[in-house]
Amino acid sequence: MTLALLAFSLTACTPQTTDDSANPGDADTDTDTDTDADADADADAGFVKVPASTFLMGCTDGQSDCGSDETEHSVTLTHDYFVGVTEVTQGQFRAVMGYNPAGFTDCDGLGPDDCPVEWVTWYQSAAYANAMSDAAGLAECYTCTRSGTGVQCDVGMNPYDCNGYRLLTEAEWEGAARCGTDLLYAGSNDSSAVAWTTKNSGDTPHAVGGLAPNACGLYDMSGNVWEWTQDWYDDYGTGAATDPAGPESGSGRVFRGGGWSYDASYARVAFRYVGGPEGASYALGFRLSRSGP
Repeated sequence: MTLALLAFSLTACTPQTTDDSANPGDADTDTDTDTDADADADADAGFVKVPASTFLMGCTDGQSDCGSDETEHSVTLTHDYFVGVTEVTQGQFRAVMGYNPAGFTDCDGLGPDDCPVEWVTWYQSAAYANAMSDAAGLAECYTCTRSGTGVQCDVGMNPYDCNGYRLLTEAEWEGAARCGTDLLYAGSNDSSAVAWTTKNSGDTPHAVGGLAPNACGLYDMSGNVWEWTQDWYDDYGTGAATDPAGPESGSGRVFRGGGWSYDASYARVAFRYVGGPEGASYALGFRLSRSGP
């Protein structure tokens, strides 16, 4: 099933891996700290390196109840990339941007700082990535105008060529969520082991990292809050793709992973959803990435 465009108004480890193995599931981490003299190593604190790989994306054998826009196809990612171990939290977002757009003020009794940030637009997610890049002395991957909740952004360059922080491309997101496996969810065939959904959430988001990670050490790739990706939405092509970055234009951006207020079927690693970049939701956040060399 091809999903209609959503215009949300809703009234939605200090780890840096050093393993160069071709199998993402073999990735391990070191203990780099912010006292490291190497700027790139500092920038990658809190991230896991997912090695370059070729994998099947979409409606693979491990998926069920696939939509018509989940055509199985081969994808090759030619560069390693770094992925945030968790979704960006409210505490992280407020520390960088000076405000907190989220609607929830408590997660698991820990207060707002450990909650995933939500009610955040694609534009705000891109602006946060730029601010992180600027602070680390890295290239800004987006061009933005205005500021605060009124910010508007666009992709500034090919994501694979930008060394700054950015959203994952849709292919990178699914590659990281699968991490060399063909499981229904990111890390398990049992949604409750890895994903906060209507099945177990208690009708609220939860502090990041509260359930089991996937094979790459990434938490909440399925469930908790949906995650904006880089790409405009369109149907996949049927042929093999190398370093896909999505359409050059469109009316909606893809977000992935399902959320705490959605059924577990939405948390499948192949499931796709789409919304306007100006839209926001109490179940929609994001996770950062960065291209490797």
